[in-house]
Amino acid sequence: MSLTPTRARAATTEDRDAALPTPRAGRLQRPSWRDGRLIAGILLVLLAMITGALTLQHFNHSVTVLQASHTLEPGDQLGTGDVTAVDVRLDSPQTYLSAIPTDGAGRVVREVREGELIPRTAIGDAAALQVRAIAVPVTGASAATLQRGSSVDVWVSERQSDATGTTSYKAPQRLLERVSVASVPSSGDGLSGATGDPAVQVMVPQDQVAALLAAMNSGGKVDLVPVSAGSAP
Repeated sequence: MSLTPTRARAATTEDRDAALPTPRAGRLQRPSWRDGRLIAGILLVLLAMITGALTLQHFNHSVTVLQASHTLEPGDQLGTGDVTAVDVRLDSPQTYLSAIPTDGAGRVVREVREGELIPRTAIGDAAALQVRAIAVPVTGASAATLQRGSSVDVWVSERQSDATGTTSYKAPQRLLERVSVASVPSSGDGLSGATGDPAVQVMVPQDQVAALLAAMNSGGKVDLVPVSAGSAP
């Protein structure tokens, strides 16, 4: 029995397999600096770093402005004992006072509450002051309920006399609303009105000064009624 055909077929198969290309295992290639994906990744990292730095700079940026150490009344001359320097973050820091003016424009022209940042518009010179301090005589009991910075309504009862000469007073009328108390007399300070009663200084708008003085000079009764913080004007 001959094996020649079988060997021929085997040889033919081997030759055919040898003619096929030999497969090569793929290898991971180190990325080149010219790879677009690598460049894009580096740019994204740099952008994130810059954005984070700018965000931190924004939130850490603060300015020094002045805060009222106590309630400031119109007419007060601003001094170092009236303010406290605080560091705050503000969108418009130029709106607030950063230093006490040294050019004579350090007069308080409107009320600033304790703890409030001091607006530049609240400080000016005497010409910008729109109120005047008027001494109003009150009873000792009334003065005891008031303190500097209190808000009061000013009520006036006009004096009148009948045919027999009997003196009486008309129903009280509110002359001023929510004016500030500039000072309250303490025992022994000698501050009193013409009647000998203690006098409380209230800050009266300039256009109402004449009416209040006329009421007091005509013998009318003037009462200061405290206004609570939450009451409607």
